[in-house]
Amino acid sequence: MLRSLFAGVSGLRNHQVRMDVIGNNISNVNTVAFKAGRVTFKEGFAQLLAGASRPPGDQGGINPIQVGLGMQIGSIDQLYTQGNIETTGQSTDLAIQGDSLFVVRKGNQSYYTRSGNFQLDADGKLVSPTNGFVVQGRMYENGQLKDGIQDIRLPFGQKVSAKPTSEMTLGGNLNAAAPTFVGDFDDAGRADPQNAKAWTETTLGVFDSQGTKWDVKVQFWKTGPNTWEWQLDPMVSAATVDYVVDGDFALPTDAATGLPDGYEILEENIEVTSPSGTPYKNPDDFTINGSGAVVFGASIPAGSQVKINYHMSPDTAVAGTNRGTLTFDSAGTIIPPADQPAIDFAVPGALPVQVKLAVGSGVNGLTQFATASTAVLRDQNGYTAGQLQNFSIDRTGLVTGFFTNGTTTPLGQIVLADFNNPSGLLRVGDNMYQESANSGGAVLGFALEGSQSQMTSGALEMSNVDLAQEFTNMIIAQRGFQANSKVVTTSDEMLQELMQLKR
Repeated sequence: MLRSLFAGVSGLRNHQVRMDVIGNNISNVNTVAFKAGRVTFKEGFAQLLAGASRPPGDQGGINPIQVGLGMQIGSIDQLYTQGNIETTGQSTDLAIQGDSLFVVRKGNQSYYTRSGNFQLDADGKLVSPTNGFVVQGRMYENGQLKDGIQDIRLPFGQKVSAKPTSEMTLGGNLNAAAPTFVGDFDDAGRADPQNAKAWTETTLGVFDSQGTKWDVKVQFWKTGPNTWEWQLDPMVSAATVDYVVDGDFALPTDAATGLPDGYEILEENIEVTSPSGTPYKNPDDFTINGSGAVVFGASIPAGSQVKINYHMSPDTAVAGTNRGTLTFDSAGTIIPPADQPAIDFAVPGALPVQVKLAVGSGVNGLTQFATASTAVLRDQNGYTAGQLQNFSIDRTGLVTGFFTNGTTTPLGQIVLADFNNPSGLLRVGDNMYQESANSGGAVLGFALEGSQSQMTSGALEMSNVDLAQEFTNMIIAQRGFQANSKVVTTSDEMLQELMQLKR
């Protein structure tokens, strides 16, 4: 049998494999993050007909005489080049720029993928939609990073605890041209506006340990050329309290109602709504009797909903709290007080509200210039409880939650895996890879933190298949297959001539 026949057959068989790879590439031209394959050939075995000989004294040497026995598949490589990034607008879609891979897990088995079209399942886990494998990373709890790599879980409705206000910032200006306050204080201890130009006030809401908002009003009045007094309004506003009017139309307001000691009901802030939903705004037919009970007339139906705004007096037992002196230098900038100003008042059912007042320094702090008074309580660091409403993922894979109380907090961070030889990973279907003997072990890290890759949220990596190159390779494979088939047919004709020698 002719050796060329077997060489041609090997060419046919292996060019068919090349065509298989090209066909697979083209079929995956729109597969998310698909990496194209490439076939390389190598020479097959060679038969030695005569060995080489050394050059004798006055003659040249002779090369070996060999006949090749066809070709073989040298390798099928994964072309691990970056695919283009396509914007999707879906927050759970992630694209990697770099050589890293996402880590997903099924039970205790880890897999790796470049396909970032993730979704949230019924338990709030971030999963691959093709097989339900869970994306891995590290999680935060109440803003604190937890140890270990685990499932990324982002359940909507997740709560963030209320944070009591511990610091407020004073800013703006106190008018240096204001006259010295010569007014008086009313029975409740509020500044009497007999000389309104000499004093000012500002209000800001603060939160207690249960997330209840309290309106804090601070008053300022000038006592000298560069000195001002400040105090917390002796009656601190609270949120409304709801009651349902009972049969005798009397609403007790003693300690049994949960109102704190030192409360004061504001009659103008009582609202009544009948069971049918009819509002009674500031009804005329109620009184506050000597026992502090709100008594309604018979015109208010039983079962009506009552909302009462009340004020309460702060605790002034702590020296230097709820009142103090502010001193300014000749340039109009504040001289930081020896003891940081503070407010402190008790609230029902929660820990006392204890807030430090930051007055700043220089022109960026509270100032005293001859311009209008604009002193404000600029900011505070507390908030009420909230539930997870939305989230975003940045380029480092950090998942940040947006809560209904307007706060943001980190929820987790997606981990990435790097390999010394990512082209050596074993394909296992569903856009998933596993480690192989030649890929090296996974080195886990985070985008731009142990890994040089980064992520793009709301986008997916496209296939890196180049159709122009694949069609060119298809022509080359077709011509190679055609040429090898010609070798087979020609060898067959030669064998036919050999069989006819007998004639």
